[in-house]
Amino acid sequence: MPRPPIDPDSFDKVNYIIDAWIMGCDAPWYIYVETMKPALLAAFITLITFGWDDVARGYGRPRGLDRRRSGKRKGKWNKARPRFPELGELLGGKLPGASEVKGAKWSDGLKTLWRIDGVMQQVLFWWLVADVTEEFVFAWTSLLMESYWCQDDPPGRFSYRRSGWFAIPQYSWHKPGFGEEDYEEPPPEWFFNQGGTGSNPAQVTAAFRLMQRPGFGKPASLQIRIEDVLTSEVYALSDVAKTDASGDVSVPVSGLIPANTMFQVRMQMLGASWANYGDGVIVGLEVLQ
Repeated sequence: MPRPPIDPDSFDKVNYIIDAWIMGCDAPWYIYVETMKPALLAAFITLITFGWDDVARGYGRPRGLDRRRSGKRKGKWNKARPRFPELGELLGGKLPGASEVKGAKWSDGLKTLWRIDGVMQQVLFWWLVADVTEEFVFAWTSLLMESYWCQDDPPGRFSYRRSGWFAIPQYSWHKPGFGEEDYEEPPPEWFFNQGGTGSNPAQVTAAFRLMQRPGFGKPASLQIRIEDVLTSEVYALSDVAKTDASGDVSVPVSGLIPANTMFQVRMQMLGASWANYGDGVIVGLEVLQ
């Protein structure tokens, strides 16, 4: 998905519009319509907005300035130059007294100035139309690209917790489970006590807290690792974390798991026959390649 410019000028806006419409997205037709509405409304309001100078021109512009004789049938018929109606001038022409002012005699020099002003106003108006069109397409494109259908697919991810406290024996590499789902958008995926990556690697992080179990001695240390389910290859291994004076310690571990791999978390406690572990969490994030 193209990124809109932070402080866009005209060149950046045009490039963004071109990139966005070349890439396109799978939005249904009604999303195109819905995202167009606010941009179109803003463009319409800009076009119909007028100032007091427009009203003054409509009030004082002499009649007949926009008519010219045909070169082929000179003196036989007049043709009006097409002009885009402007609300300010239309309003000024309807004000009380406008008919008398328009019917007043003007010198040829002043009429020429009025004609020059009319040409300049037409140039400025079509310049405004071009600018409003650019802003309209840019705003429409930006709204469309922000819709769900035009967003890049986010990486797969999961987060699971294990609440409460559970017993862990000394020496053995214990395999805990994480059964409380926070969210999961696979791949990767998690299945209580083991997970799997998809076609991309995944960054997996796990953490636990260890504490003394009532009736047993104080544990000395805790270590956590993430390993391959089938081969026991270790992808991440924490340091041996020593407990504090009360027998508590928190240990995190994080590692990159290869694509198409089943993995699990194991933990080892030393220093007491039994201890308690809890406040467990495991988080996985797909690494797009």
